[in-house]
Amino acid sequence: GSCADVPSSNIQYAPLPPLMAQQEEPLYDFPEPTQPSERKLLHQRGQGSLKNISVLDRLLLTVPVWLQLSINPATALHILQREPPGTFLVRKSRTSQRNVLCVRLTDDSVPSFVQQFGIREEQALSLETSAISFPDVPKLISFYCVSRDVLPFPLELPEAIAKATSHKELESISHMGIGWLFSCFLIADFVTCTTSRTLV
Repeated sequence: GSCADVPSSNIQYAPLPPLMAQQEEPLYDFPEPTQPSERKLLHQRGQGSLKNISVLDRLLLTVPVWLQLSINPATALHILQREPPGTFLVRKSRTSQRNVLCVRLTDDSVPSFVQQFGIREEQALSLETSAISFPDVPKLISFYCVSRDVLPFPLELPEAIAKATSHKELESISHMGIGWLFSCFLIADFVTCTTSRTLV
Protein backbone atom coordinates (compact mmCIF):
# COMPACT_ATOMS: atom_id res chain seq x y z
CA GLY A 1 0.00 0.00 0.00
CA SER A 2 1.22 3.51 -0.74
CA CYS A 3 0.59 6.76 1.08
CA ALA A 4 -2.22 7.42 -1.41
CA ASP A 5 -4.18 4.55 0.16
CA VAL A 6 -4.32 6.24 3.57
CA PRO A 7 -7.32 8.57 4.08
CA SER A 8 -6.14 12.18 4.34
CA SER A 9 -7.81 12.62 7.75
CA ASN A 10 -5.39 10.05 9.23
CA ILE A 11 -2.22 11.82 8.07
CA GLN A 12 -0.68 13.70 10.98
CA TYR A 13 2.50 14.91 9.27
CA ALA A 14 3.31 17.37 6.49
CA PRO A 15 1.99 16.77 2.96
CA LEU A 16 4.13 14.81 0.49
CA PRO A 17 5.76 17.62 -1.59
CA PRO A 18 7.62 19.24 1.37
CA LEU A 19 8.84 15.79 2.44
CA MET A 20 10.14 15.10 -1.07
CA ALA A 21 11.98 18.42 -1.02
CA GLN A 22 13.75 17.36 2.20
CA GLN A 23 14.93 14.20 0.39
CA GLU A 24 14.49 10.72 1.77
CA GLU A 25 15.75 10.84 5.34
CA PRO A 26 12.71 12.39 7.09
CA LEU A 27 10.49 9.69 5.59
CA TYR A 28 12.10 7.10 7.83
CA ASP A 29 11.09 9.04 10.97
CA PHE A 30 7.41 8.30 10.45
CA PRO A 31 5.74 4.97 11.21
CA GLU A 32 4.76 3.05 8.08
CA PRO A 33 2.56 0.19 9.31
CA THR A 34 1.24 -0.55 5.83
CA GLN A 35 4.68 -0.67 4.16
CA PRO A 36 6.96 -3.08 6.07
CA SER A 37 8.06 -4.87 2.91
CA GLU A 38 8.99 -1.61 1.14
CA ARG A 39 11.04 -0.44 4.10
CA LYS A 40 12.85 -3.78 4.14
CA LEU A 41 13.58 -3.52 0.41
CA LEU A 42 15.00 -0.03 0.81
CA HIS A 43 17.17 -1.23 3.67
CA GLN A 44 18.47 -4.21 1.71
CA ARG A 45 19.10 -2.15 -1.42
CA GLY A 46 21.27 0.13 0.65
CA GLN A 47 23.42 -2.84 1.58
CA GLY A 48 23.84 -3.75 -2.09
CA SER A 49 22.51 -7.28 -1.61
CA LEU A 50 19.09 -7.84 -3.10
CA LYS A 51 17.79 -10.81 -5.07
CA ASN A 52 15.18 -8.68 -6.85
CA ILE A 53 17.72 -6.61 -8.80
CA SER A 54 15.98 -5.17 -11.85
CA VAL A 55 16.85 -6.30 -15.37
CA LEU A 56 18.12 -2.79 -16.13
CA ASP A 57 20.41 -2.78 -13.07
CA ARG A 58 21.76 -6.20 -14.05
CA LEU A 59 22.50 -4.87 -17.54
CA LEU A 60 24.10 -1.65 -16.26
CA LEU A 61 26.38 -3.60 -13.91
CA THR A 62 27.53 -5.99 -16.65
CA VAL A 63 27.96 -3.69 -19.69
CA PRO A 64 31.52 -5.00 -20.44
CA VAL A 65 30.06 -8.49 -20.89
CA TRP A 66 27.31 -7.89 -23.46
CA LEU A 67 28.44 -4.61 -25.10
CA GLN A 68 31.24 -5.81 -27.38
CA LEU A 69 31.67 -3.00 -29.90
CA SER A 70 35.06 -4.19 -31.16
CA ILE A 71 34.22 -7.80 -32.09
CA ASN A 72 33.53 -8.91 -35.67
CA PRO A 73 30.57 -11.01 -36.92
CA ALA A 74 32.57 -14.27 -36.83
CA THR A 75 33.51 -13.75 -33.17
CA ALA A 76 29.89 -12.95 -32.30
CA LEU A 77 28.79 -16.19 -34.00
CA HIS A 78 31.47 -18.17 -32.16
CA ILE A 79 30.43 -16.76 -28.76
CA LEU A 80 26.70 -17.19 -29.29
CA GLN A 81 26.75 -20.67 -30.90
CA ARG A 82 26.97 -22.44 -27.52
CA GLU A 83 24.29 -20.31 -25.87
CA PRO A 84 20.51 -20.83 -25.62
CA PRO A 85 18.05 -18.94 -27.85
CA GLY A 86 17.53 -15.34 -26.77
CA THR A 87 21.15 -14.79 -25.66
CA PHE A 88 22.49 -11.56 -27.15
CA LEU A 89 25.45 -9.27 -27.73
CA VAL A 90 25.73 -5.72 -29.01
CA ARG A 91 28.62 -5.00 -31.38
CA LYS A 92 29.51 -2.26 -33.84
CA SER A 93 29.22 -2.90 -37.57
CA ARG A 94 32.39 -1.79 -39.33
CA THR A 95 30.54 -1.20 -42.60
CA SER A 96 27.59 0.88 -41.33
CA GLN A 97 29.35 2.16 -38.17
CA ARG A 98 26.09 1.43 -36.34
CA ASN A 99 25.61 -0.70 -33.27
CA VAL A 100 24.04 -4.06 -34.01
CA LEU A 101 22.04 -6.33 -31.70
CA CYS A 102 23.07 -9.97 -32.30
CA VAL A 103 20.48 -12.49 -31.07
CA ARG A 104 20.89 -16.25 -30.76
CA LEU A 105 18.03 -18.03 -32.53
CA THR A 106 17.05 -21.71 -32.42
CA ASP A 107 19.45 -24.22 -33.98
CA ASP A 108 17.12 -24.92 -36.92
CA SER A 109 16.86 -21.24 -37.90
CA VAL A 110 17.60 -20.38 -41.54
CA PRO A 111 19.91 -18.99 -42.87
CA SER A 112 21.77 -18.67 -39.55
CA PHE A 113 21.32 -19.33 -35.83
CA VAL A 114 22.21 -15.67 -35.15
CA GLN A 115 20.16 -12.74 -36.42
CA GLN A 116 21.38 -9.14 -36.42
CA PHE A 117 19.19 -6.10 -35.79
CA GLY A 118 20.60 -2.67 -36.58
CA ILE A 119 20.19 0.02 -33.91
CA ARG A 120 19.18 3.42 -35.29
CA GLU A 121 20.74 6.37 -33.49
CA GLU A 122 18.83 9.55 -34.22
CA GLN A 123 17.30 11.65 -31.42
CA ALA A 124 16.88 8.35 -29.58
CA LEU A 125 17.78 4.69 -30.11
CA SER A 126 15.54 2.10 -31.74
CA LEU A 127 15.81 -1.17 -33.61
CA GLU A 128 15.67 -0.59 -37.38
CA THR A 129 12.24 -2.14 -37.88
CA SER A 130 10.67 -0.84 -34.65
CA ALA A 131 8.83 2.39 -33.83
CA ILE A 132 9.74 2.20 -30.12
CA SER A 133 12.69 4.38 -29.08
CA PHE A 134 14.91 4.52 -26.00
CA PRO A 135 17.38 7.01 -24.48
CA ASP A 136 20.26 4.50 -24.30
CA VAL A 137 21.32 0.94 -25.16
CA PRO A 138 20.79 -0.62 -21.68
CA LYS A 139 17.18 0.65 -21.61
CA LEU A 140 16.62 -0.70 -25.11
CA ILE A 141 17.98 -4.12 -24.12
CA SER A 142 16.01 -4.23 -20.85
CA PHE A 143 12.78 -3.57 -22.78
CA TYR A 144 13.48 -6.42 -25.19
CA CYS A 145 14.12 -8.76 -22.25
CA VAL A 146 10.43 -8.47 -21.35
CA SER A 147 8.81 -7.74 -24.73
CA ARG A 148 9.74 -9.09 -28.15
CA ASP A 149 8.21 -6.37 -30.36
CA VAL A 150 10.06 -6.96 -33.68
CA LEU A 151 12.29 -9.77 -32.32
CA PRO A 152 11.41 -13.45 -32.83
CA PHE A 153 11.25 -13.80 -29.01
CA PRO A 154 12.34 -11.77 -25.96
CA LEU A 155 16.04 -11.52 -25.11
CA GLU A 156 17.42 -13.70 -22.33
CA LEU A 157 19.98 -12.54 -19.80
CA PRO A 158 22.87 -15.02 -19.57
CA GLU A 159 22.19 -17.31 -16.62
CA ALA A 160 25.02 -16.06 -14.43
CA ILE A 161 23.73 -12.48 -14.78
CA ALA A 162 20.08 -13.50 -14.33
CA LYS A 163 20.76 -15.55 -11.18
CA ALA A 164 23.28 -13.28 -9.44
CA THR A 165 21.91 -12.27 -6.03
CA SER A 166 24.02 -9.20 -5.27
CA HIS A 167 25.60 -6.18 -6.93
CA LYS A 168 29.00 -7.56 -5.89
CA GLU A 169 28.43 -10.79 -7.85
CA LEU A 170 27.39 -8.79 -10.91
CA GLU A 171 30.47 -6.57 -10.62
CA SER A 172 32.67 -9.69 -10.42
CA ILE A 173 31.08 -11.04 -13.59
CA SER A 174 31.59 -7.66 -15.27
CA HIS A 175 35.30 -7.47 -14.34
CA MET A 176 35.96 -10.90 -15.82
CA GLY A 177 34.42 -9.95 -19.14
CA ILE A 178 32.76 -11.94 -21.86
CA GLY A 179 35.22 -14.83 -22.09
CA TRP A 180 34.59 -15.81 -18.48
CA LEU A 181 30.82 -15.47 -18.64
CA PHE A 182 30.19 -17.52 -21.73
CA SER A 183 32.60 -20.32 -20.83
CA CYS A 184 31.30 -20.57 -17.25
CA PHE A 185 27.67 -20.17 -18.12
CA LEU A 186 26.07 -22.07 -15.26
CA ILE A 187 25.73 -20.22 -11.99
CA ALA A 188 26.66 -23.47 -10.23
CA ASP A 189 30.19 -22.97 -11.58
CA PHE A 190 30.40 -19.41 -10.27
CA VAL A 191 32.82 -20.10 -7.40
CA THR A 192 35.00 -22.49 -9.42
CA CYS A 193 35.24 -20.08 -12.34
CA THR A 194 35.83 -17.07 -10.12
CA THR A 195 38.74 -18.87 -8.46
CA SER A 196 40.30 -20.36 -11.59
CA ARG A 197 39.91 -17.31 -13.82
CA THR A 198 41.44 -14.89 -11.36
CA LEU A 199 44.58 -17.04 -11.26
CA VAL A 200 45.10 -16.91 -15.04
